[in-house]
Order: sequence, then C-alpha cells, then structure tokens
Amino acid sequence: MISVTTIDLSSRGVTLPSDRVGMVIAQPYLTLTPEEPYRCTAATKEGQLEVLAKTLNVSRDAPHGAQKTHFTVFPEYSVPGLDGVAIIDTALTAEDWPPGTIVIGGTDALSKDDFETLSVSPNTHLDNEWNGFDRIAANEWINCGITWVKAADGIVERWLQPKLSRAWPEQNVSCQDMFLGKSVFLFKGKLENGTSFHFSTLVCFDWIATVAGKKSWRWVIEELQQQAERLQGELSLTWLFVIQHNPRPSHDEFLLEVANFFDPNVGPSVHRNNACLVFANNAGLPGPGRASKYGCTSLIFSPHPQFDKPNCRPTFCSGGLHFRACTLLNHYHDVLFRERGACIHSFVQANPRLLTFAAAERTLPIDRPFVFSLNGLADPRTPATHVPACIKWLNDELDIIHCLSDQYPSAPLTNQALPIHHQTIVDLREKPAKSVTHIIELAATESKMKHNPDEWEDAEVKALEHLVHTINIIGLGFPNPKIGDEHAHATVTMNHQLLDILAIRGDTHKACIEHSKTFSPLSRRQTLLVSRDRDNTPWRQKNGNFLVTDTPQLGKERRITDPHSGILHLGYQKLLEIFCDSPTPEEVKGAINAELA
Repeated sequence: MISVTTIDLSSRGVTLPSDRVGMVIAQPYLTLTPEEPYRCTAATKEGQLEVLAKTLNVSRDAPHGAQKTHFTVFPEYSVPGLDGVAIIDTALTAEDWPPGTIVIGGTDALSKDDFETLSVSPNTHLDNEWNGFDRIAANEWINCGITWVKAADGIVERWLQPKLSRAWPEQNVSCQDMFLGKSVFLFKGKLENGTSFHFSTLVCFDWIATVAGKKSWRWVIEELQQQAERLQGELSLTWLFVIQHNPRPSHDEFLLEVANFFDPNVGPSVHRNNACLVFANNAGLPGPGRASKYGCTSLIFSPHPQFDKPNCRPTFCSGGLHFRACTLLNHYHDVLFRERGACIHSFVQANPRLLTFAAAERTLPIDRPFVFSLNGLADPRTPATHVPACIKWLNDELDIIHCLSDQYPSAPLTNQALPIHHQTIVDLREKPAKSVTHIIELAATESKMKHNPDEWEDAEVKALEHLVHTINIIGLGFPNPKIGDEHAHATVTMNHQLLDILAIRGDTHKACIEHSKTFSPLSRRQTLLVSRDRDNTPWRQKNGNFLVTDTPQLGKERRITDPHSGILHLGYQKLLEIFCDSPTPEEVKGAINAELA
C-alpha cells in the first residue's frame, strides 16, 4: 500500500490567494550519467546548479505580476544532490524570499548516506515508518521529490518523498537498484476566501504506476475521500504536481490517465472538476528550439471550468494533434507551453472555482506567460516576456533551414553565399510578430490557416525556404537587401533605384501571380516577383504576365491607373540557374539585370 500523510499548512500561516497564484517552472536540459545511479554528469553539474539559481531569481522577482511566486517547480532529477538542495535552502531562508511560498523539486540520485544526511537536517520531515533507513538496502539509491515550504514566520521546512515506482530505465540496471518509496505527502491549507486547498506531488512514472492494485494518485484520492467521510462533507484536490524526466510526455498511456483522474465516480466526495494537473518536464534541447523528446510542460484542467480555448495565444497553445500527436486531451483544457527547449516558464494560474457561466466573465487558464532564458544567450524564443506563436515557429524553422551552399556545394559562389545566408537568418529573427505573419502569409499561396501559426505546416515551411534562398541569391548581386519591411519581403537597390522583392511559392506560377495581388505596392516603386511552382519549372514570359497587358521593365514607371504595372517577374528556377552558373557576384548582377531588361 501507499501511506498518505496530511500536512496542515494553516498552522504555519500559509494562505494562498483565492483568485490566482503565481507559478514558475524550470525546464532545464539534463545530461545524466549513462549508468545508475543517475546523476548530473560532473561536466554539467555546475551549469545545472546555475539553472537553480536563475530560476529562483525569476521566482523572487515575480514577473508574472502576482503578489509573489506561490509555487516554484523543478522537474525530476533536476536538483543536483545535496549541493542543489543547499542552493534552494539558501534562497528560501534569505530575508528577501517571501513567506507563504512553496518549492517543489526532484533530486538526482541520492546515495543512502546522502539521503540520511538530508533527512536528519533541521526542519526536515520523512515518513520513517515507510521510508526509514532500515528499509533502504546498501545497494539502493533514492530518486527523491522534495517539497519546501516557507511559513509565515520565515521558517523553512522540507518534506522528503522518495519515488514510488521505477520507470523502465530505473529497472533496466545492472549494478544498483532504485529504492521504492511507500508514502506520499498531502498538503492542505486555506485560501484567502476561507475555502480549503489540497495539493500533492508525484514523481514522473508514479503518475501511471500501479501500486498494490491501484494507481498511485488513487491512494491520494482515497485518503481525501476518507477525510471527507469523517467530516460528513466534501473536499477538493486543487493541484497535483507531476515532476518528470519524460522523453515521451504525450505518450498515450501517460495522457489516458488524465481521464481516469478527472472521473467523478472515483472518490465522489473529492471534487476535481476545478483541479489543476501540473506536468513539469525537463527540456529536449540545451537551448530553445523544436525537440522530438521531453518538453511539453503543461497544465491540464477538466472540461468543467468556463475557460476559453484560445486559437493562438502567445507562449502556450491548446495542445491537439499538431502538438501532442494525439487527440486524447481535446476534451480537456490543455495549456501546453510551446517551448520544448531549455527555458523558465513564469505565469499566473487562474482559480477555476471562481469562474461563473456568465460569458462576460470567461477567462483564460493562465496569464502573462513569460519565457526566460537558461543558456544566457539572447533568443526571440526566450525574451523574458511572452512569445507569439509565429515567432516560435519562424525561429524553429530558421534553426534547420539549409543554405544554398549545402545543397549546391559545387557552385562557384558557395563560399560567398554562406555569410549572406547567415545575415538573412539574423535579420528574419529580429522581425516582430506582425511582420512575421505578413511575411509568411505573403510567401505561401497555399497557407490556409491565416493568422494561426499553430497550424502552419508544409506549405509555409517551403515558402520560407523559397524566401530565404531568393533573398540570398539576389543579395549576391545586389548587396545588403533589407529584409521584411512593412510591405514586401525585402527591398534592394537595383540600378540606383529601390525595388521591392516578393518571393512567393505556390502550386503554379499563375497562383503565385494572383497571390501577389494581396501585396499593396508603394507609389512609383517597382516590384520584383520571384515565383516558384510545385515542381520548380521555368516561368516563361511567352506564357504571358497575368497582371498587365504589356511587359514591365526595370526602371519603367508604374502607370497610375494600374498599380501592378510596375511588377517585374522572374521564375525561381532561372534565379537558381544564375546562382549555379555565375562565377562572380558581378555576373549574378548582370544575369539578373539581363532577365529584367
């Protein structure tokens, strides 16, 4: 069985807000030893200790706008042993750390001696009956979740909770075993409006593990059920924190348990309609970016709260097939943070209990979702404020987009193309959200999800690649193109006059031309449209220009009665041919001029 011990925080003067709480969740990238006991490697430990310090600094500053950060969360394995515990202890005991706050974190593997040292420290609590030293074998190590609470009087206490069940890597070992804990702490207290709160923590695989015939979380629910029956009333579970080191956070088995957790027939006197599941995971990359493993830090609510499901809010999304690779949580309020690389998430979480059915009072589950850097590098995806979806999407794609030098290494201008490519990437990363949306939607004729970058897929990816390569080739012959102003994809000086550049990709050249009509040309400025069809076939002038009845030429003024009369046209296949065949930038310039003459 699993023993559940209830800790009353009211006696410690801990009262949480009724309307919303401030949260900060670290999402670090871990490098653990390849063999048990699993610890941060010697080479990365110092960096991980810095992660703790940076996260605690964000928590102390409370950028989310709540009175203070009520919950700070570190995922499984992310607190490096006793040194990591000491950093958190030092921060919480400092005078500038606010009282009435909670920190939850998972240590990397503790030896039996280290665990004993930790547990006999002042103000530290351990369920000695079930997790005492006499139960820990000499060859066992401990994966431990810790809950710190700073009381109203400034005293900091710790509760140690060893992991209950081994995940497969913790079972598939050859030398030592992970100790199996037998107890869980359940914390209770009062909100400012007098209602009660309860929260508990599980360590990763504990969420889906079966212990003595029951899922681990059900032991917590049954303890609350018994308390409710003794009171002849009802109780609520407010938060369940699941700290993870989970390479597959959207695995079916992991997400299917959500429905069981919110099932009102399980522990009917323990309300979970307004509960918040907090899944805090480690990162899949050392910095921001797109990762196939880890990440997916999220908050999950039942369908009951009257939360709005936004189409495309900054920083977080509503999950779904595009992000979860499944639809298991479509029925729930899935607040999924897009960033899967290393970062710190800071936000305020609304209390669903206070929502009413009145449409005017509908709200979002979280507010001010800011993303902070953990690697110390400036990046548009970790700006210490919110991150629009288009900014996240664009920068993830720019991480992996290939230079023409990679695709055509034998081209004479390979070396000259590389710095231009890098500058194009830098310039695009600096664009604000509205410009990014305009740039991509103008470049992709087949973009069907207007203003919803969460649905951008292959059409937008190919259009961005076409845009980057077009600017890079033109930049060889006409240096220093200005990327993405308010109107066109770029502007460049050709033959002493400023020219707008449109790079549009679609199923046909004709579709690209028609799509270009969404562009509003500036008065008297000419525009060069570089179109690319599905198969990158040539565009031939003899096929006709669908925009005007006569052929525009570089330097020829636009007719006032026909704003599109100044649009020049060049097929991408021809532009690529110029790149591959030209031995010098001067010849790129001459070949383009010849095509536009």
